[in-house]
Amino acid sequence: MNTLRHTSVIIRQLTVAALYFIVAIVALNFAVVEGNATILWPSSGVALAVLIRFGMRYAIGVFFGAFVAGVYVGNPHYVSALIALGNTLEPLLATYLLRLLPFTPSLYRLHDYLSLVLAGSVGAIASALLGTLALILAGFIPLSLFFSIAGSWWMGDALGVLLIAPFLLMVSLHSYKKVVESLLLLAFTTIVSFLVMTDWNDDLINTLGGTYILIIPLTWSVLRFGQSMTSTIIFQYFAIGIWGLLNQQGLFVNNNLEPNLNFFWLYFVVITLVSHAVSYAVSERNTLFQAINSSKTETYVFCEGKMTFEFVNQAALDNLGLSLSQALKLTFMDIKPLLTKKEFDDLMMPLIKKQVEVINFETVQQRADGSMYPVEVTLQSVKHANRDCYLASIVDITERIERDQHRILGNHVCDLSSQAVMITDRDNLIVRVNSVFTEITGYTPEEVLGKKPYMLSSGRHDKAFYSMLWESLNTHGSWEGEVYNRRKDGVLYLQHLSIKLLHDARGHIQNYIAMFRDITNERNQSIELQHISEHDVLTGLPNRMKLQREFEFALTAAKRHRNKLAVLFLDLNDFKPINDTYGHMCGDDVLQTIADRMSSSVRDSDMVARIGGDEFVVLMTDVDSDDAIQTLATKLKKIIAEPIIVEENTFTISASLGVAEYPKHGDTLETLLKLSDSEMYKNKAEMKKKKP
Repeated sequence: MNTLRHTSVIIRQLTVAALYFIVAIVALNFAVVEGNATILWPSSGVALAVLIRFGMRYAIGVFFGAFVAGVYVGNPHYVSALIALGNTLEPLLATYLLRLLPFTPSLYRLHDYLSLVLAGSVGAIASALLGTLALILAGFIPLSLFFSIAGSWWMGDALGVLLIAPFLLMVSLHSYKKVVESLLLLAFTTIVSFLVMTDWNDDLINTLGGTYILIIPLTWSVLRFGQSMTSTIIFQYFAIGIWGLLNQQGLFVNNNLEPNLNFFWLYFVVITLVSHAVSYAVSERNTLFQAINSSKTETYVFCEGKMTFEFVNQAALDNLGLSLSQALKLTFMDIKPLLTKKEFDDLMMPLIKKQVEVINFETVQQRADGSMYPVEVTLQSVKHANRDCYLASIVDITERIERDQHRILGNHVCDLSSQAVMITDRDNLIVRVNSVFTEITGYTPEEVLGKKPYMLSSGRHDKAFYSMLWESLNTHGSWEGEVYNRRKDGVLYLQHLSIKLLHDARGHIQNYIAMFRDITNERNQSIELQHISEHDVLTGLPNRMKLQREFEFALTAAKRHRNKLAVLFLDLNDFKPINDTYGHMCGDDVLQTIADRMSSSVRDSDMVARIGGDEFVVLMTDVDSDDAIQTLATKLKKIIAEPIIVEENTFTISASLGVAEYPKHGDTLETLLKLSDSEMYKNKAEMKKKKP
């Protein structure tokens, strides 16, 4: 694996060296002195482009290619090595400088191109100085020619950077999306280049206007393609110009068939800089135009004088329902029906007098079909063709107004709601409460805004409860239930709470809306009503309904644990005479006393119930023996028989009692009550027999 990797690296380095060497050999045909000094050195552009695109490690390939080129032309090895060192330091220094300058390898902006030219020109100084020094050391030139040769050397390297490096960095298939037109342009450029830069057809060139015909491909590339194609066209000119020089033909060869290298250098420096500057300017203008024209914001430009529109973007045309030719005949007043001319002039005056830079206002705009829509207008002053013009940016605010109206409506609904409303943001911080919230909780809006609802917590609910609540919210988007919370004064209250999740257009949580009402009184009343429905009003003892429910619970437990139950049926003897003689109020006091005595005599697990006027039932649970039943029965009779004093009157009452057991006598309350009632009457009869 490592062997393949090393082999790949070596192949890439050798490829760079070969490319540098081939281009160098072509350029060395124009050497001005013995050695490598020439005013044309495109290899410098090749080296810089390679290091920028693929990395500084390829400086090894650059050095090797430059060294071999020096040896190829017969330079001593040390001279070739010193020149190669300068040729290598040049792109390395330029690449380092580009890291300090505003630069991206795509050369998308003009400052990228200028940074490349500046860094490459500075780097070329290193190559020129070392190369010229090598020629002096080799005895090829005298010391007196140092600056002259160094200048020529620098010019050659700078031209390579200026012309070749941008072409190699920008060239890609992506640059030629318009395939057919690209091929036509390249073919036309090739023909024009051969006509002008060789002796292909001098008569035709003179007929077509001479060298000015070279402007046509450049203009075509600038207007239709941009800087990438422009760089390609210039490279075509350069390559065919070199071919003409090698063959002693064309624009850059004088009548003595000698190449005019200084003219060649100056020509390509000027055409490269000018073409790229124009190309970048047009590209930026086109980009700006496309951005404005594709913007959803309506954009208009009108100038002093008639004030008719001179530019209207596509969004404006679509919204107005007009064609461009129709729109360019209109003024601002034609689409602003609610503004009179005087009102519009008054609005514009501060801008016209340069008192302000921007004017903002809201109005309505009229479409071609007569419909209107609300807009926000931003006007600012701009200069165009030395005239005072005005740029209007107009935003359709229909949705914003609808949102505002919905928000206002929501505020009214919130304020009019009979329930408390609390709205939190995505971080669960309170952003809105209504007046009912303050009435229920005691907290004013200023005391809760920006805080979390946890401040209302009662502490009655555990983590599991809140985990369930949040799981429901996240899964179903809502939750409804009852929650205990605490008022500002510390008092607990019960609320019926509904929480709803709101999401934005992208599905992200935007708000939590909670609505609740205080149901404390309702719950207390419900509990009270339930108590009344299950208890005897006079004694407070459970009634027959409550007894039935508790019997069912006890029966289930008894079956599970295989225990016994017992039902004791008690009836008071001689109670009616008390009511008849002393009145019902006195009788009620007697019943209440007996109920209290019975309740205090049974276990917590047992129940005493009143099922009739003077009839009571005791439900015994977890009965472990018949003796326990008998013991309780005796105890109850005894405490009932104790004297009762009511309003200085002493009453002594006895009770008759019957017992039935589960599972011995049945498994329903009705069955056990019927049997125990029967036993009670037997007991009553026996007591009457014993009574003297």
